[in-house]
Amino acid sequence: MAIELQTTPDRTGPPRTTPATWQDLLPPDRRYVALPSRDDPVVVALDDRPVLAYLRTSLLTVPPHSRLPGWAFAAACALLRLPPTWRLTPHLASAPRAGDLPRPTVGAPGQAIVDLLAAHDGRILLLRHSHDPDGSTLLLLFGPADPTPRLAVKLPARPGAAARVLAEADRLDILATLPIGVLRRTVPEVVALLGHPGQPALVTTAQPGTPMLVGYHRHGHTAHPDAVRADLRAALAWLTAFQAATAGEPAPLDLAPGVPEALARHDGAHPRLEHLAALGRRLRRHHARQVAVHGDYWPGNILTLRGTVSGVVDWERSLPCGSPVRDPARFVLSYSQYLDGHTRPGHRVRGHAGLLGGGPAASLAYSLDGSGWYPDLVRASLTGALARAGVPTSCARDTVLAELAALAAEATDEPYRAGLLAAFDRLTGLPGEVAP
Repeated sequence: MAIELQTTPDRTGPPRTTPATWQDLLPPDRRYVALPSRDDPVVVALDDRPVLAYLRTSLLTVPPHSRLPGWAFAAACALLRLPPTWRLTPHLASAPRAGDLPRPTVGAPGQAIVDLLAAHDGRILLLRHSHDPDGSTLLLLFGPADPTPRLAVKLPARPGAAARVLAEADRLDILATLPIGVLRRTVPEVVALLGHPGQPALVTTAQPGTPMLVGYHRHGHTAHPDAVRADLRAALAWLTAFQAATAGEPAPLDLAPGVPEALARHDGAHPRLEHLAALGRRLRRHHARQVAVHGDYWPGNILTLRGTVSGVVDWERSLPCGSPVRDPARFVLSYSQYLDGHTRPGHRVRGHAGLLGGGPAASLAYSLDGSGWYPDLVRASLTGALARAGVPTSCARDTVLAELAALAAEATDEPYRAGLLAAFDRLTGLPGEVAP
């Protein structure tokens, strides 16, 4: 297990990233639990009761893009929630310091991270959940007696991630100037930006609560109307308050910035570009007051505590002024696309009559156009959000299609992008979808 911090020249090709081992990075003479993984993602935690308790109750979940069957990962996660099973997991001991020998030089921001970890006595939880080529590594740092993390440190897991880390630092600085009132405590604050533009490390305050994705992936959660209704209510209540606090002047609705160009670069001759252009024209017929936009408002970035949103993280795609329909549509889209995450293809999804496992295209078609308690609840939640923004509820389906296109344009994992584009093609392939 390693974290890439240094860039060194490779005589046989382009610059490569040199990994620094965890023994080099972690404070000496500490013991860590390394959860079973498939090389990537990686989860490493200090062998400390409060840190492990936080991991078990607040973070242990099934990654949405797991390459293993959902049932297998769900079973492993359920087993690891039992404290005695931690004795069976691999352990990693950080190297002891011999005499006055200096620790290895790991470069910037590696040394700054080493110093920061040492200041917290190694009480850390490390997460790398993303398969994206430009994904980041997250370090959660706990104080001496804290049951929850005090600081969050985001740093590039791969060379392409540096721009995303810097973008989030900039966006959080802008967000700090917005008049969001009591919602301020639900948003991370920048503590420091370490290193240099090529290898930055963003240190922010850590938000309390449990990611909504944890409950989402627990057995049977999305099969129960009350559980789903509570998730939708909490997420959209926070969003309503956030948009009310940042509302500005009216402007036409539109696709997210750069989406047509990104999808044209992907395949400039594909018929979906005609559907996308027609979608943009339909949206621009309507106006709404512009608001601050999170840009990636999905259950993995929403933390809850006692049924309300206690934190919203990952602001790298945020905008201080944008369309008020984007975040509600992104939430509905992302909540719906993993309904079959624990179901084998072709098998019935528990709690959703008529839905068979088949990937995002099947789940989204069911959510937007199907019948049953879940599609009814999704449509009611989405049209309610649009009505509050002053947008005709007839636009509901188009807003989700627009965010689906935006998500595909952002994606850097090719299989994931392909699934999203397949879903977009299916949902826009109906007669009359392309306007003259």
